[in-house]
Amino acid sequence: MITFLLLCALGVAACVVLGVVALPLLAIGGIIWLITFPIRILFKLLFGLGGALLGLVLAPVIAVVVAIVVAVALIGAVLSLVAPLLPLVLLGFFAWAVYRLTSRGATAVPPMPDRWS
Repeated sequence: MITFLLLCALGVAACVVLGVVALPLLAIGGIIWLITFPIRILFKLLFGLGGALLGLVLAPVIAVVVAIVVAVALIGAVLSLVAPLLPLVLLGFFAWAVYRLTSRGATAVPPMPDRWS
C-alpha cells in the first residue's frame, strides 16, 4: 500500500514538473504567434486573392473536363450493362444469316397485259 502511495506521489510530482516546464514554452509559442501574425495575415490576403482569381480563371476549364469525364463514365456504365447481351445479339445475327442463305429470292411477277392494246 505504501508503494502504491509513493508511486502516486511521484506521478503527481512529475505532472507538476511537466506543468512548470510547459508554461514557459507555451508563453514562447504565444509570443512567436503574435510576432508572426501580421506576416500570416499578409500571406493569407496575397495568396487568398491569387487563389480566388486562379479559381475564377480555371473553373470553366475544370467544369468542362468534369462534364467530359462524367459523360465517358456514363457511356462506360451503359456499355458494361449491355455487354452481357452480346452473345444473344451474335446468335440473332447468325440466325438471320442462315435465314438469308436458305431463303429463296423473290421471283419476278410478269407484267399484267394491257387492256387497251
